[in-house]
Amino acid sequence: MTKLNEQEALKSARDSYYYALDILKGRFEKGEDVISKDAYYSYNYALEVLKGRFEKGKDIISKSARYSYWYARYILKGRFEKGEDIISKYAHYSYNYARDILKNRFEKGEDVISKDDRYSKLYKENIYDAEKELKKKLEKELKIKQEKKQKELKKKQEIFQKEMIEFEKSDLAELLG
Repeated sequence: MTKLNEQEALKSARDSYYYALDILKGRFEKGEDVISKDAYYSYNYALEVLKGRFEKGKDIISKSARYSYWYARYILKGRFEKGEDIISKYAHYSYNYARDILKNRFEKGEDVISKDDRYSKLYKENIYDAEKELKKKLEKELKIKQEKKQKELKKKQEIFQKEMIEFEKSDLAELLG
């Protein structure tokens, strides 16, 4: 690539990105509006040049499942809510987003995951098993109900014992009296 000057670099996202990366070896503020119109260059600008968030590029990145997932994983190292709608349209990215980013369920993506044999199996094994979770929930509710009934029974037994003691005292008093 021949050396670009600043004016030439502003003609395309690609040229602005490479001008920042190769010539400036750092941020190119004047070129950020141009870069922010392309998901590929926005993501790579964040990764290779800024080594962090690229606020102006978030909108275009959020239109790509691939770059939304990668932006969450490698730039934010956490959730990228703006990209979740597009991620949720693909089983592969939804599963990986749940596994690598959320480390938990990704409810928005569960419908598309459920339609893919491979990813639904992986999701069930590694992320969330609805049947297993329902069973756990029901077992927990049953345990709570059982504990409540045991407390109620214990309370009734205590009342009964007190009444028996009072009855025995009154019977004893009658016999002695």
